[in-house]
Amino acid sequence: MIPENFKNYYLATNNLFFPEYEFVIKLSFPSAFIRFKRTEGYYTDFDKFFSSVADVQYLDGKKPTEVDERQILSEVWDFLTMVKSPNRGDFLQGNKSTK
Repeated sequence: MIPENFKNYYLATNNLFFPEYEFVIKLSFPSAFIRFKRTEGYYTDFDKFFSSVADVQYLDGKKPTEVDERQILSEVWDFLTMVKSPNRGDFLQGNKSTK
């Protein structure tokens, strides 16, 4: 089942000006804009992604506390994992695999 708080997250592209990038836009407070190279973003782990691959901008003009920022980045990572998961149909339909 998809967590309700992901309603305010969007995965976006701008193929005219930034064809090699993807963006996560978080519209709920504190809103954030995360840009990353598509080729690097999906082949890394959480720490490397946010330390050297992703460019994180807070749209409200104020960086959150360290604890709040870690929570936001964790949610962004979870969102990307759900969107890009090869088994994302399981999330979208709330299916449970039977093995």
